[in-house]
Amino acid sequence: LVGFDCSIFDVASGKRRRNTLSYAAGEETTREFVCVAFSAENKFLITQGGPPDWTLVLWSWDKARPHGAVKVSNQAGSVIHECSFNPQDPYNVCVIGDGVFKFFRLQEGVFKPIPNQLSKLREASNQNYVCHAWLHDDKLIVCSESGDALLFDNGGEFKMVLPCSPGEPRSLLCVAAFRMGFVAGGEGGVVRVYDKAEDKEMFRKAKEIKLDGAAGERSGPSGPGAGAVTALAVSPSEETLAMATSSSQLLQLSMSPSDIMKEESTVDNVLTSFHSGQILGLDACVRKPLVVTCGTDKSVRIWNYVERTQDLCKFFGEEAYSVAFHPSGFHLIVGFSDKLRLMNLLMEDMRTYKEIPIKACKECRFSHGGQFFAAVNSNTIQVYKTYTCEVVCNLRGHQSKVRSVCWTADDSKLVSTGQDGAAYEYDIIKEGRRFSDWAQKGTNFSCIIAYTTMDNAAQTNTMYVVGSDKMLKEIQGGENINCLESNAMLGQLALASQARALFAGVAEPELPGPLRCYNFPLDGDYVEYQAHSAPVARIRLTCDEQYLFSAGDDGCLIIFDVKKKVPSKRDKDGALGYADEILVTRAFLDDKQAALLDLERQVEELTSRIDFQLRHRDSYHKEKMAELQEKYSEEIETERRKYELQREEKAEKEMEYEENIRYLKETHTKQTQELEQSFQQKMLVEVQRYQKLAQDLEREKQEWEIQHASILQEQQAEVDEMRKEFEQIQRANRDAQDRIIKEKELAFKSHQETLAQLEQDADREIEELKEMYVQKLAQEKDEKLRLRGQAGIHKKYRDDLERQMQKKQDDVKKEEEKNRTKEEEIVTLMKDSESNQKEIKERDKTIQDKELRIYDLKKQNQELEKFKFVLDYKIKELKAQIDPKTADIESMKKQTQAMDDELNDYMRKNKQLALDISQLQMKQRALQEEIKSQKRRLRDDLSLIKRFKLDLSDCIENLSEPKQLKESMAQLYRKYVQSGTKKLDLDTDMQKEYNRQRDYLEKSVDSLKRKLEKDSQGHRIDNMRIMQENVSLIREINDLRREINALKHERTAQELQAMGASGGKDSSAQQQLEQELTMQREQMAELTRHLQSLEQTAPQMGMQGGAAVTQGGAAAGHVAGSPSLLDGGPPSVAAFVSDVDGGASPEPPASLGGDAGRASPTGGEAAGVGDADATLPSEGPADGGEATG
Repeated sequence: LVGFDCSIFDVASGKRRRNTLSYAAGEETTREFVCVAFSAENKFLITQGGPPDWTLVLWSWDKARPHGAVKVSNQAGSVIHECSFNPQDPYNVCVIGDGVFKFFRLQEGVFKPIPNQLSKLREASNQNYVCHAWLHDDKLIVCSESGDALLFDNGGEFKMVLPCSPGEPRSLLCVAAFRMGFVAGGEGGVVRVYDKAEDKEMFRKAKEIKLDGAAGERSGPSGPGAGAVTALAVSPSEETLAMATSSSQLLQLSMSPSDIMKEESTVDNVLTSFHSGQILGLDACVRKPLVVTCGTDKSVRIWNYVERTQDLCKFFGEEAYSVAFHPSGFHLIVGFSDKLRLMNLLMEDMRTYKEIPIKACKECRFSHGGQFFAAVNSNTIQVYKTYTCEVVCNLRGHQSKVRSVCWTADDSKLVSTGQDGAAYEYDIIKEGRRFSDWAQKGTNFSCIIAYTTMDNAAQTNTMYVVGSDKMLKEIQGGENINCLESNAMLGQLALASQARALFAGVAEPELPGPLRCYNFPLDGDYVEYQAHSAPVARIRLTCDEQYLFSAGDDGCLIIFDVKKKVPSKRDKDGALGYADEILVTRAFLDDKQAALLDLERQVEELTSRIDFQLRHRDSYHKEKMAELQEKYSEEIETERRKYELQREEKAEKEMEYEENIRYLKETHTKQTQELEQSFQQKMLVEVQRYQKLAQDLEREKQEWEIQHASILQEQQAEVDEMRKEFEQIQRANRDAQDRIIKEKELAFKSHQETLAQLEQDADREIEELKEMYVQKLAQEKDEKLRLRGQAGIHKKYRDDLERQMQKKQDDVKKEEEKNRTKEEEIVTLMKDSESNQKEIKERDKTIQDKELRIYDLKKQNQELEKFKFVLDYKIKELKAQIDPKTADIESMKKQTQAMDDELNDYMRKNKQLALDISQLQMKQRALQEEIKSQKRRLRDDLSLIKRFKLDLSDCIENLSEPKQLKESMAQLYRKYVQSGTKKLDLDTDMQKEYNRQRDYLEKSVDSLKRKLEKDSQGHRIDNMRIMQENVSLIREINDLRREINALKHERTAQELQAMGASGGKDSSAQQQLEQELTMQREQMAELTRHLQSLEQTAPQMGMQGGAAVTQGGAAAGHVAGSPSLLDGGPPSVAAFVSDVDGGASPEPPASLGGDAGRASPTGGEAAGVGDADATLPSEGPADGGEATG
């Protein structure tokens, strides 16, 4: 708070509550208040005055009456920063400053300092204290400029320097308390939050927040940083923290626990961002409720004065010295240090569309119609057309820099003034010809305005100028027609002709800047309104004269409502309202449309995703509810059964305990009788012991009384002797004092007589010397020297006497001091004697009380010994009963733990087995696919053989015709031998793939063997049972296979005999067919050997693991199922050909597939596969064997 007085306002209504508080003491009156604070109950107010006296005043603010005042600064006049009330005592006040830390208490209208430990400890270091705060537990936090946080108790006693102090210079410039701790702010825009640690007197840093630049600033270069945090305030609900920074920003931070725990905290502007320096330019719009400002912080800001918001802010690379707003609200002129820029005001940006080479333009104005604008270029004014930027005219005439320009009402003329003390009126219509001028040399004018009146169709312009001469001048037609003394330097003017008022801003350097409202026409009367804390830089009035804007060097933009009797232009019926149009670019609209479409698409995606998630969640919840319901019903049933069991156990325990209690009662009665007998004997012994102790006590008491009496006599004798000695010494001191006083009086009388005699002798000698002066001048000089020496001797003698007298007085004082000390010693000895007597009486009483207490304790001890004996016996009995139960519980716990471990082991093994089963099933499917491919290959071979047979039979028909037989054989050769080479290559690739698959399966079988060996121990019983079943099934399968082979051998032999009858016609064809059959037999024999080796390993795998037996049986069935049909050689091939051609499967393979499916340990799944494969006509009996796995 800076100002000459202190006013109190109601926060709710904004009105002043009481009169202004002002305090004057002597000639040096306080010119400002640097700090104010309310007491905890809001009854008192303290104000800390500024230089030069730094007076602290305590007020009853509701009565505007001071209770007391004191100057709180030190001798050097150090700066005082803050003051506050003690929350527990409104008459205790704390003050801190540069090297100042003091406590004061108001007593009887006077502030009295309270000594504190810190002022003594740090007086030499001259530590600067910048802020302080009272915590919620009535402790005091004081922060120093060096970054230390000092903790004090309620009475001002220093506790410690908090370990969590940052220790950086100027890191703690302000502090505020809240319920959990305190918040501190400092340089660099850093806010630190401290909360209480486990130790009540310790704090820890919970969070550190770095403030960036002011929020809400848009495109362009970044704005200034947040600067230092200068003030903090916590809301009453402790949900919001308000922060003020050195860059003139007011920020807020959420203090809720959830937001504090977040890593990133959001700091927002309380209202909007503000200028962080002087405001240099100001202008208002006509068609829109907007006002534009620019300043030294290199920003241009657009404000909406109806909604009280900031619409747009943009930072630039240079300072903006002046700004003008087009009446339409679509264009701006900004004068930068390098150029004058014309800008379009878009929806979210300011875009430059023209640059004019005018450097550091300090003044620019649009005309009222907006078709022209004027810009100051040093001592020249350049007028341009707004929409073409063509130069209309250059207005010259000023000898120094132009400081202010103003358009007349019809935009036909322009008035200007500057530092040369001249005021000119230019006619823009006549190419800038000077219409009138007036000058006052030696005056620096700062502002000029023009007022147009119509008189008989003649237009008259009146100019009003202000400047450094502290005068308000009215100029018309080049003459000064009126002049008013303002008693202050006025900087800016604004005329409200309808309200009949002229507004002026005070621009006194280093003083607050109020606004004055003069009556119009001018009569010298004005009303002054306090506004800025620094000189007023700009003022503007809206076109309807409803609002007045003022901007100052303090960086504030203040809006005033102009109250007037005449209704404004906008208050009339049918008046044009504010425009709501905005200026946007085509690219901006396209971006917005694309963003809108993107957002709509995202909304649709999110809607569908949320619907799907809701449906999925509902189904999941239903399943979960069903599971939980089933689980809880089972648990309830289990708990009910446990309850029934425990109730039965309880009944049994109750019966058992009743029997034990009866037994204990009987034993207790017996033990009680025995204890009573033993107690009687002990009592007799203790009574005799007590009587002996009583006799000893009586004897010691008599001895103590004798010693006490002797000590009293000795003490009384010493006191009497000391009293006699003191009286003697006192009499001697009094005699010596009387003697010294008499000697003093005699010495004083003799000194006076000597002095009088000396004066008489000196006068007489002087008279004699005067008579002899003419005759003996040389003798007189010698005599004077002699007399001067004698006077010095007498003076020394007098000084010696005075020193002796002073010495005697000091001796008297010392003797009096000794007397007082002796008297005090006597009084203390008397008090000691009385206290000793009282102590003796109290000790007597204490001894009696102790004896009674000893007697009572003995009785209690006897009773407790009885109870102890009984309770010890009961404890032993209960321990004897508890030990078996404890052993049973421990054994049951161990058994339960073992069962839990075994259950966990079984669950783990079951999971592993399930995983192995799934892997084996996958491998089984791979083997099935491979068998199918082999079947397809075999089928292709059979079809090839069939076609060859048909072609061969056709050749045999031509046996009678050798030529045709030769051609048919050549064609047969070309068809089956030459084209068979490529087929052989294809068969070779298939063989390689088959070998690779076979190697993979062999490796898989080996890995499965190793896994099954590890799990064999836990499944031995099941494995034996499954092994027996598999052995029986394998025997049955082998029997069925033998029957199938026998049947097929017979059928194949029949077919070959039929073919042999026709095969004799051509021996070469028969030979080629036998070669192919031989090759196929070799391949089949190799496959048979491999499958037989697998079949031999199957029983061993069955013995090693249950899962392995089942899968091994499957592999054995797979191996023995299909290739064993080919053991018979060529007849088996013929059997397969007939089966494939006929499309029907023989019955035994089908039953084999069904039995194999039933024998599989996987249950119905494998059986189903076997049955399904057995009924397929295209697969044949081999699929039945495949289903065995």
